[in-house]
Amino acid sequence: MSVNLKAERLYDQIELVRGVGSRNRGQLCIMSFVAYLAGERHTDHPRTASLFIHDFAIPLNDGIPTALRQDLKPFAPRIIGTNDGHDLKRAAVLSQMIAEVLPRAMCDFVHNLEDSRHGLGNTALFSFASGWHNSGPTGSIAYRIRAVCDANEQGQCLLLATRAGQLFVALVRCAPSPAAQRWYWAKALELLDRLCDVGADHQPAWIGSEDTTPVSIQYVPPVLATQSKADLRKIERRPMQKISRVFWAVRDFVFA
Repeated sequence: MSVNLKAERLYDQIELVRGVGSRNRGQLCIMSFVAYLAGERHTDHPRTASLFIHDFAIPLNDGIPTALRQDLKPFAPRIIGTNDGHDLKRAAVLSQMIAEVLPRAMCDFVHNLEDSRHGLGNTALFSFASGWHNSGPTGSIAYRIRAVCDANEQGQCLLLATRAGQLFVALVRCAPSPAAQRWYWAKALELLDRLCDVGADHQPAWIGSEDTTPVSIQYVPPVLATQSKADLRKIERRPMQKISRVFWAVRDFVFA
């Protein structure tokens, strides 16, 4: 039996659920699934996983509907070995993706689209921000965007990951159409894919690889042991300067 077939059967036996889950029941969250594959104890804080990826993936796991949550399973083996000291790079990748998503969100959640049809000028951004201050689903989106912007502005790396995960959950749940929901969820999965790719050249082989078997997966010592979690929460300004002007313009108008 091929390794990939073994992996597929394992995925079929595991159901992703909210919370840490139970191994005996075959119910795990995305991060306790990572711990299981890496040979760690039952936990939703596996030491082999990037803290940044952990803090982005947990809100997705717990906030997304059950059917969509299962799409996270293939990422579990890819998260193994990501505790590699590259989380500041992952923060920059995340911020770039948020900037890519904002223009679509402007079209999906604005109340008055007249100005936004003419581009992303100040008038359109102001109209977009004004709609966010109302109650209802767009109000939820406003709160999540504000939280992402605050975390980014304050340079809080791990908080940025959490807030971004919560934002994508809100976008998916509040999407105005099934097509829009699929688009936002695809972007969330694309972002998780990009986060796993950071530092991938130095990560161990994983269960779905043709070059390994499930029993070859071993615990990977944390690279960040000498770097305090408090230090990681503060992002250097330089990586964040790559965020598009749309991101900052939205922040300015929403917070005005």
